[in-house]
Amino acid sequence: MPRRERRVLVPTMKGNIEFRVRVPGRVCLFGEHSDYLGLDVISASIDRYIELSVAPREDDVVTILYSDLDEKEHFSAESEAAYLKKRDYVRSAFNTIRRRGSRSLPGADITVAGRIPIAAGLSSSSALTVGAILVFARLAGLHLTPDDVARVAFQAEVLEFGESGGKQDHFTIAYGGIVHLDVGNDYRVTQLPAELSGLVIGNSGEQKEDTVGDLAHLRGTIEEEYETIKESIEEFDPRETDLEKVQSSSSQAQTVPRRMAEATLQNRDLTARAKKLLSKKIPNSEKLGQLIDDHHAILRDGLGRSTKKIERMIRAAKTAGALGCKINGSGGGGTILAYAPGKEREVMDAIESASGTAFEVSVGQGASLTRVR
Repeated sequence: MPRRERRVLVPTMKGNIEFRVRVPGRVCLFGEHSDYLGLDVISASIDRYIELSVAPREDDVVTILYSDLDEKEHFSAESEAAYLKKRDYVRSAFNTIRRRGSRSLPGADITVAGRIPIAAGLSSSSALTVGAILVFARLAGLHLTPDDVARVAFQAEVLEFGESGGKQDHFTIAYGGIVHLDVGNDYRVTQLPAELSGLVIGNSGEQKEDTVGDLAHLRGTIEEEYETIKESIEEFDPRETDLEKVQSSSSQAQTVPRRMAEATLQNRDLTARAKKLLSKKIPNSEKLGQLIDDHHAILRDGLGRSTKKIERMIRAAKTAGALGCKINGSGGGGTILAYAPGKEREVMDAIESASGTAFEVSVGQGASLTRVR
């Protein structure tokens, strides 16, 4: 059976291309729903990329062609670009760079192409934003480090629109590889040496209706419960306080908000164990698979992130030999990650037998810019 996948933004541009920017998708290995709460995360970039090809113009017009969507738009580089839709990330990237730049931006033709599924927990929106930041920074003559790129992209994607979310996606995409993000120390990046193979993405095809609104609800509920916990544990700190102390602080039946808050602390502790394991070049695959399974259980039972179809896909993947599986991103649909070294083909076939689509990925490189001429 041919493998089908939902793709975004596919090639190509005719014209005198000057440079190309390539940005990866990312998968969160440990710490889903943690960074926007101030808790640490382990993520990896994947070898599914969005590419932005840029050709200079002699006027001040910026045109953007989304090839696979057969959509084209343009605006003037002489002033801030008006937003035409919710979460208009390329225009917000332009505006954010323009505010930082020391000179006006020139016009350019930009073609966007890629292979990252949309709304699937693989950070297609953040990849597009990071890519656009690199494009407009180059056009503005700004030199940005990977750290700069991540922070400016976060500003363009999240702060510009007053949304909930952390910087996990932006840092992972900007740096590449497997990264541990110490959120409590302003997103200090540690690149982990683990060599991983056997990563399979299973796409449920279930589209999430409102990822941003969902994150805002989760964040609000959990942060409010943190304040409730402080009523009984005055020194409560979600980064430091023992889970057992929180669990024993209330004699009442566990509420949904308390269950969710405790799940974030379980995530915190699990991520710390995973960091130790992934600090080895060749981690124990059985132990890693178990940690991935444990992470999914927290997301499913503690945060209510899974769906019936996601669970069917995970059961099929596990039966076919996957050592561990988890839902990706905000949840409520989208994709799963299956860790299946040596069983990739069997697991992909099993996911497709459960009415999903599947493809293998490897840990990818970070965002890059290549001069063509």
